[in-house]
Amino acid sequence: MATNQERKKQQRQGILDAAIKLFSTQGFKPTHVKTVAQAADVSQVTLYKYFDSKLELGHQVVIEMINQGYASFQKLIDDDQLPFPEIVKAMMANKVKLSDQIHPDFYQFVIDEMGGKNGSDVVKQAYVAGEEKFWNAVVARGRAAGMINPNVSDEALLLYLEMYVSYFTTANIAPEKYQRLIDQLMHLFFYGFAGVPATSDHPQPTKEEKS
Repeated sequence: MATNQERKKQQRQGILDAAIKLFSTQGFKPTHVKTVAQAADVSQVTLYKYFDSKLELGHQVVIEMINQGYASFQKLIDDDQLPFPEIVKAMMANKVKLSDQIHPDFYQFVIDEMGGKNGSDVVKQAYVAGEEKFWNAVVARGRAAGMINPNVSDEALLLYLEMYVSYFTTANIAPEKYQRLIDQLMHLFFYGFAGVPATSDHPQPTKEEKS
């Protein structure tokens, strides 16, 4: 039987899950707190016990999405049987799928959150908290597969990532334009102007080579 603390945790998670779905499909501004409460099967009073305001709920929704994203990608990275090119393809496909599903209004809200434009930098902090560990793991897998130029340092790769993220949180690109080009942008992000991964020159190491 669940304890009171466990029930509260489940109830809070239920509100976050409902808000993620509604914000993603209907947008942040058009979605009323009452609608989120109804979808989570709680009262507005209960919702406000966990989140002081709609904006605070928005902060926590984006943080939850960031944490879920890191967790799902980390599973790919930790799968020793999955070749690195397949990891990259899965990450690209996931990013494109998410972009296709997200409402333009909520997309803009997420971008504003990443840039600290809504009066808080908690979302940016959450992203940065998992950024170095996750991307270091990605780079390590890429190097083990021989698909990252050994002359390019980890420092340069992480700076490249930071510039990419920083640009999209400050460039004020229309959501519709970004969503239309996301698959091409993700391809460029991972493969550059060359356009294709160098799999033929850098075969995957065998289990014997790994050990």
